[in-house]
Amino acid sequence: MEATVQLLKKVTLSLSTAIEPGKCDTSGSPVSLAFIYGVASDGLCPFEIALHDKHEGEKLTVSVKAADAHAYFGHLFHPLCQILGGRLRDDTIELEIEITGVTDADNREVVQAVARALAHGGCGTSCGCGCGC
Repeated sequence: MEATVQLLKKVTLSLSTAIEPGKCDTSGSPVSLAFIYGVASDGLCPFEIALHDKHEGEKLTVSVKAADAHAYFGHLFHPLCQILGGRLRDDTIELEIEITGVTDADNREVVQAVARALAHGGCGTSCGCGCGC
């Protein structure tokens, strides 16, 4: 039976930016984002809620206004910002997402993920921590 996205699972996503709704950006290769699901101290962010109970191979499209992106992606905003860099649009962020892996996370990975989530919990767009967001 295929694993589904659940608390404390390691989730790996393939992300592509969309140049317009429904059309993937072919100028850049998809990037991978791996994270431990559900480690933020303030609970699941809306992005994680959208992934809940999905299984490996499922795809979804996310469209978020840039002004709402930090709240939507929660503790995953900074890693997302770092891997997508300049491909995030100023007005609306369109992502084509495929769940490429759902596995058990080991204890060390969970502890490290919690620490990263806490480190960026108060960051704003000019946090000075070097995250670039």
